Amino acid sequence: MIFRLRSLAAFTGLGLAASVGVAGPDSFLENVRTQASITWAENLSRTSALPNQKSARVFAATVAAGHDRQLSAGWLLHSDVEFGGTWVPQFGSLDTFTAGAQATLRHKFGLGPLAPVLQFNAGLTGAATRERGRSGWKADAGVRLAKRVTENWRVAAGLDWEEFFARRQPFDVTNHRAVLETTWDITDRWQVNLGGARLWGQLTANAAPAVWAQAIGGGLGPVVFNTYNRLAWEVTDTYGPGWVAYRINCHADLWWIELAPALTERTSLALRYEFVKVINEIDIRYDSAFWSLSVVHQF
Repeated sequence: MIFRLRSLAAFTGLGLAASVGVAGPDSFLENVRTQASITWAENLSRTSALPNQKSARVFAATVAAGHDRQLSAGWLLHSDVEFGGTWVPQFGSLDTFTAGAQATLRHKFGLGPLAPVLQFNAGLTGAATRERGRSGWKADAGVRLAKRVTENWRVAAGLDWEEFFARRQPFDVTNHRAVLETTWDITDRWQVNLGGARLWGQLTANAAPAVWAQAIGGGLGPVVFNTYNRLAWEVTDTYGPGWVAYRINCHADLWWIELAPALTERTSLALRYEFVKVINEIDIRYDSAFWSLSVVHQF
């Protein structure tokens, strides 16, 4: 369930948020922010058979605190600790609590708002899911280069790596991503973000019992039979009795558009649509879409 909800990540969602106080400038917890959200996730189950796909509402909330430290001219170290939860009322075994830490090192090349910024990040997050096999630790790292092209336009590109060390093999996945995005400040209060990414590696998919029995029994052809009998899988009952989770080798294309009006100087709203097309090693597709709304307030 952590698929960049770095996405649950990846996947963001709708809600309300409230900020909690701020400490003194010498404290590690220089600021505290909270976010709550809701997402309508189409094919949350990441299922290839269209009639069996499961969709649901996903609620999420986080509280995070950060600290900035100027290391030298042009170099800034930002540290974050974050606690969060994700709830899926229709499929309660996916409910997850997360806790983690992230460090980001930024270098600005020159002065002024148009100077490019290079960023390195690394993090470690623990996830405890009601379905215990999905619990584990996520390690991630990445590099990003951002540049404000004009007063209103920014572009950014990045590469990142993510590995999830899960209790059970079907959820133990590793992947890499290349990301390109642009942001347009329409006015002082309205902003649009448009981006895309390509992912390579492994993800967890799910199948209804009848379909899975056909796949590993040869009913869907020799290519599926030979491939699916090599995959890590187990019966989980996540999306219904007898449902199976299995790990696929794949690539994925993601794109998103987000409209983010500022409600106040400290509060922002995000309306987001994200589409994910996953294709496994034998060209079977798993398409998902996510409609979300979130509110963040930060001091």
